[in-house]
Amino acid sequence: MISTHSVKVGKKTHKLKASMRAQVRLEEETGKPIGEILSQLLSGAGGVKLVSQAWAAFLDDGAGVELDDALDLLDALGGANAAGEHLSKALQNAFPFLREEEGEGGEGDTGNAKSPAV
Repeated sequence: MISTHSVKVGKKTHKLKASMRAQVRLEEETGKPIGEILSQLLSGAGGVKLVSQAWAAFLDDGAGVELDDALDLLDALGGANAAGEHLSKALQNAFPFLREEEGEGGEGDTGNAKSPAV
């Protein structure tokens, strides 16, 4: 089972999950396989558009929301860079190998994936 990552924005808590439904949605929207999407999110090569699409797909516990709703939430959170930490955690829940890979080569870095918005 893929775990949820909770994000508090204002008084409301939102649940992000990189569910299979969310992964399929991203593949359909971008025309790219999930491996390429992950690479772009983690390297920042996908830009804010991909970050926004991922948030829209992952919100509502992986059921997804409309892009405009995700954009409003991202604005309230502080933008794509502020959202990166939470997106990384949601991705690590779905893809545990990301925790291991990001931890290699640095002490105390286990589980700290790079911001996908950088």
